[in-house]
Amino acid sequence: MLNEVEQSRLKELEQAFELFNETSMQLTNAYDGLQEQVVHLQSQLAKSVQEKRQVADRLSRLLNLLPAGVIVLNEQGQVSEMNPSAEAILGKDALGRDWDIVVMNVFLIANDAGELITHDEVVYQLSEACLDEGVGKILLIQDVTSARELQAHVSRHQRLHSMGEMAASLAHQIRTPLSSALLYVSQLNSDNITEDKREKFVGKARHSLNHLEGLVKDMLQYARGGKGSEQYIELQELMMQLESNVETQVACSESEVSFEPMTEKLVVMGDKDALLTAMQNLIGNAIEVVGEQAQIHVLVNRLSEKQVDLVVVDNGPGIEKDLLEKIFEPFYTSRAKGTGLGLAVVRAIAEAHGGTAWVKSITGHGSRFGIRLPLIAVREVE
Repeated sequence: MLNEVEQSRLKELEQAFELFNETSMQLTNAYDGLQEQVVHLQSQLAKSVQEKRQVADRLSRLLNLLPAGVIVLNEQGQVSEMNPSAEAILGKDALGRDWDIVVMNVFLIANDAGELITHDEVVYQLSEACLDEGVGKILLIQDVTSARELQAHVSRHQRLHSMGEMAASLAHQIRTPLSSALLYVSQLNSDNITEDKREKFVGKARHSLNHLEGLVKDMLQYARGGKGSEQYIELQELMMQLESNVETQVACSESEVSFEPMTEKLVVMGDKDALLTAMQNLIGNAIEVVGEQAQIHVLVNRLSEKQVDLVVVDNGPGIEKDLLEKIFEPFYTSRAKGTGLGLAVVRAIAEAHGGTAWVKSITGHGSRFGIRLPLIAVREVE
């Protein structure tokens, strides 16, 4: 017979075994549950891996078919990957080379607008984005030559369309000074006029012919689109030549034109004669609006490392707010003897140089016209 102490211990052992069995059963069930979860997670992982492979395969096929070039640069700025289109543009030997070296070898011009131009005048647009954690860059390069040519054709078509619509008005403007010139010339053969009158008729005939020449010049400049050559232009030299070109016109109108001195050598790219024409049109427009004894100020204002304004300020009557958007339109003019092409030519020249033409004016306080151009270089005046 077991005493009470032994019976109590035996009972405790039985309870401990029962608790152990229950715990073992719970652990077994938990293990089975974990096994099921592992199997499920492995299935999901396999599915996810398969989906990622499918996405990667699709992206790979897309990159291979993409007409634009895709280039991946590593942290050192070297070409680490590129798709077939990029390979066709840059060449197979671009892989592993510094991107700056590749650009110098393949392209003739790389400008601040993100354009890369080859020796064959093929224009590519370059876009870039940083990869995660700054481990490199991904570049997109695409041929935009056709788009630029189409844009140029559309712009030219719009100009020609505008000229066609206003042909009758322009013919009338040409006929008036031409008739005047013919009338004055016809009087020169008369035996009954004095030398003073003869000189007066010659002067008036010359004035009418000069007006005709200005009309034809504006028409040709507008039809050309404002740009005929590509060269580096120092704005200091441009302003000096402009001052010389307008000297006669300014003297005849008894006006004063002041040119603000430049403290920097600023360089733009474009057609020097076209830019001179645009600035002369702005000065001539100011003289015609103000009349005799106009006070005109010309200055060059650098906005940043990438932009510069060529500005003409007058002391005229100003322009009403609702007319500011119209004055650059072809054949729009508020003057009886105006051609309506002067400011349109200014805008065409500015846009042809990758810039814009602008105006700021307050009625009764004069006007401020400007041409905003891309800046190529900045140097201190020596």
